[in-house]
Amino acid sequence: MEAWQRPEGYWLGTARSFADSPIWSEQEQKEVAVLRKCARELVGAIVTHAFWSEVDGPERPDARSKLKHALGTEDGEGQEAT
Repeated sequence: MEAWQRPEGYWLGTARSFADSPIWSEQEQKEVAVLRKCARELVGAIVTHAFWSEVDGPERPDARSKLKHALGTEDGEGQEAT
């Protein structure tokens, strides 16, 4: 992305410049594409899981919340899912 500068008189009132951003290499673009594909597949697996057909519509938000916090420990500290 090319460098740019906020013009004088801009609503914020102070001028600011931004340097050129490096363009992602082909390797970085491939890695991001793989990660995005994986994320889409995981979202599809979660959203279409049979568990959600067992939960009534009005109860789903509460079920999602309980699922998010299912890995919490007794001292209140959460854990990252692996």
